[in-house]
Amino acid sequence: MRKKTNWLLLLIMMAAFGTFLFAAGKLIQIYLEYQQGKDTYQEIQEYVKEPQEDKKKPKKNEKLEETESSYLQVDFEGLKAENPDVVAWIQIPALDISYPVVQGQDNSYYLHHMFNGASNKNGSIFVDYHNHADFSDKNTIVYGHNMKDKSMFGTLDRYQDEALYQQYPYFYIYTPGYVLQYQIVSCYAGRTGSIGYTYGFPEQGDFDEFLERIVSYAGYDTGVEAEAEDTVVTLSTCVNSSRDYRYLVHGKLVKKIVNEED
Repeated sequence: MRKKTNWLLLLIMMAAFGTFLFAAGKLIQIYLEYQQGKDTYQEIQEYVKEPQEDKKKPKKNEKLEETESSYLQVDFEGLKAENPDVVAWIQIPALDISYPVVQGQDNSYYLHHMFNGASNKNGSIFVDYHNHADFSDKNTIVYGHNMKDKSMFGTLDRYQDEALYQQYPYFYIYTPGYVLQYQIVSCYAGRTGSIGYTYGFPEQGDFDEFLERIVSYAGYDTGVEAEAEDTVVTLSTCVNSSRDYRYLVHGKLVKKIVNEED
């Protein structure tokens, strides 16, 4: 009986050790994948020049002041040589987000492939394939993963903090030759497939309803109104606590600056 008990204990210990090894292997795999993503996107930063006058973080209750020299200089020629799918560069100063933006033939490929084409959970920041690549649509949708290491769009939901919005109400889309400045109109956690993901508006009334709804969903009043003639960019990422929700940030175009040094 004792011998049988010893064998049972040995089997339990071996099973526990096997489970530990499996879990440790998965953790190492996750770490290596995150590190691969970090290294890859750090290398891509060589195609971007920081402004001579860096944007200084404002003091509490002060808004970020902009100057023409505050903008990045993006080497799109070099980026396109690396990946012809690149259409833009996105910068969100409040969140230290600065990444290339691509557009694929569908909305699946870049969910699991990085800018260099390598398979990785980081994926890429990418434009909905239904949209035009020049951000001329009434609503252009840009997706990015909510990564646990806060990379990609992993900090987007920090805009739940109204104080952060008051200091940093803008984000930027760089395209070849232009800087597009967007002022945030609304941000909130919304259901997957909600009206915020509409990219086509057959009638003007459809767009009017879209604007009304996204403002009504806002977690707080930004005080910014969007009108019929505006164009919108919608930033979208996962909500880790619910598979059925996404965190959305809607910004309207307020300035289009010629950036001849690109």
